[in-house]
Amino acid sequence: MIFVRAPFRIPLGGGGTDLPSYYSKFGGALISAAINRYMFITVNRPLVDRLIRVKYTQTEIVDDVKKIKHELVREALRLTHIKDSIEINSVSDLPAGTGMGSSGSYLVALLKALHTLKNEHLSAKDLAEEACNIEIERLQRPVGKQDQYMAAYGGITKLTISKRGRVDVKRLTLPQFFVRELEHSLLIFYTGIDREEKQILKRQSRATHENNKKVIENLHRITSIGHAIEQALIKNDISSFGTLMHQHWMSKRNLSSAISSSRIDYLYELGIKNGALGGKIMGAGGGGFLLFCCPDKRDKIRTEMEKEGLRELFFHFDMEGAKVIADL
Repeated sequence: MIFVRAPFRIPLGGGGTDLPSYYSKFGGALISAAINRYMFITVNRPLVDRLIRVKYTQTEIVDDVKKIKHELVREALRLTHIKDSIEINSVSDLPAGTGMGSSGSYLVALLKALHTLKNEHLSAKDLAEEACNIEIERLQRPVGKQDQYMAAYGGITKLTISKRGRVDVKRLTLPQFFVRELEHSLLIFYTGIDREEKQILKRQSRATHENNKKVIENLHRITSIGHAIEQALIKNDISSFGTLMHQHWMSKRNLSSAISSSRIDYLYELGIKNGALGGKIMGAGGGGFLLFCCPDKRDKIRTEMEKEGLRELFFHFDMEGAKVIADL
């Protein structure tokens, strides 16, 4: 049995520029951080039959790869040339569709497990690219490259994407005291609001393809703010980082009316009123997790969010990326 985990991530700046519709024209750049909340995958070879068993929120038992309904599993098995005699189980620390990169984490963990089962070692880059190939090329999903790369690499990391889609990975070298300060300053709350991520991303991609001036200008600004956020982190400047996060959110909100809502706007303003320097909704927007940067008076925000029925997600940064926990 192979037991693998891959981390979820929180985008810190430049999110949205990792979509092919944008980086193929202008290149992309973003800062993201992996956290110690994980997707866990186990794979095993059954001893008594040649069936394929896939267990997630549903259970599938089939005798042919092409019959698998879970498209990430189906394409991962096709890519690794595994045709039968396998059982795949998944457990997640966080629910899907919350803006934390769950599909990318699932796919990276699954691919690492399948390659390990075959005694094949892949670099983090090759693992991330295989996952990107499945989601972006094979399945034509409206997603970028952030989730897969962060799941594979971990850390507090800058991704620079060329117009041809080549990704340059740079781990930010930050002193330990600042990493801890950053962890303590970032507060994450679950809004409980359902999202329509695919529709939001489809609309953004379509607008970029059609050279929508407003969308492209805001993505350019998001790219610029992402670079400024990198410099703030390198200078260990939490105050500047928080202020830039606020600017980032204002630009992100302008990408689409579906990214925010009256409820999200209210919660965001409540956080700012109670000491946050900035914040954002995770992922494509619309709901899921709400992130605040608050170096001081964190208990005030916690109290107000609790009154609103929001639950806090406590975390540390993950510096390991996708990892084999057991190979039995």
